[in-house]
Amino acid sequence: MRYGILLLTLIILSGSFGFSSAKGKGFEGGFPEGSGLDKYRIGNLGKKRKPDQEIQYDLSEEKSSNKEKQEIQFDQFERREEKSFNNQKASEDSESSKIRFRGLSGTYTSDFQEATSSTSTIIWDRLGIGQSVFKLKTSISGDTYELENTLIELSYTFGDEFTLTLGGRSVTTGKLTITSSDSELFNSSNVEGSGYFSILGIEFGIFEILAGFQYTSYVFTEIETESTSAYWGSFEDSGGLYVTGIGLAF
Repeated sequence: MRYGILLLTLIILSGSFGFSSAKGKGFEGGFPEGSGLDKYRIGNLGKKRKPDQEIQYDLSEEKSSNKEKQEIQFDQFERREEKSFNNQKASEDSESSKIRFRGLSGTYTSDFQEATSSTSTIIWDRLGIGQSVFKLKTSISGDTYELENTLIELSYTFGDEFTLTLGGRSVTTGKLTITSSDSELFNSSNVEGSGYFSILGIEFGIFEILAGFQYTSYVFTEIETESTSAYWGSFEDSGGLYVTGIGLAF
């Protein structure tokens, strides 16, 4: 009995030593051969690796580059603005410095009257001044009227190649002769009147093609006669006339 207990103790101690040896051996770099686990090696799972080197940017260089780009863009913007301003200024100077010489005329005829108008105008810096001569010959109830009025005109012109001219006119001098059905003569040079006009123009090189409309209202007073048996109070008339013409633009 005593020897059996001793033998059992030795067997137990021998098995504990072998397990410890296998356990210590298994952690040296893998599992023991023949255990079926030797192909699952874990010896390199804990290998240390240097971290990837971080790329560092020089913020001062990046700011400098952005500043240079902004300066280039601003310089280009300034040049474009300056070029646009110069072109606009040149265009305005070209328009405002033009000098225009214009001549227009119009005629209207019917069974009992004939009216004509001739106009000469100079335009500089869009402002124009001109002179018109209006003539009328008409017959009313056997009496014949002949008159000639001189008018001064002021105008303003819009546009460049395509123009619109608007203006006013005033009668400065005039002469009226009336021949009655009894062959008596009546005369007057005391006249007042005013009107307006508009003219469209199209440029072809240095030439202009013009078309417009003139309207005038006038009255003659203090009509005199050599006869003592006749008297004429006043003569009043108004009307419009279409005119065409050509011009020169420099």
